Amino acid sequence: MKGRLPLFNLEKLELGFEGKPAGLFAKATAAVYRAKVVGGWLVVSAGAEGVSGVTFYPDPKHEWNGGTLA
Repeated sequence: MKGRLPLFNLEKLELGFEGKPAGLFAKATAAVYRAKVVGGWLVVSAGAEGVSGVTFYPDPKHEWNGGTLA
């Protein structure tokens, strides 16, 4: 549609600690999202008390599944 910006689609990632899913407190106070961008992923974190961050993860083929290595 003319005049509308393209959708910037954020995908929520599951959080875990020490190999186990995050508890209810962690899920309520922190969230991490990723979005496909040219050349990789834009990763956005949002937490309690206004703590947040953003970084770029280079991955030209978008092979990252959103998880961490064992």
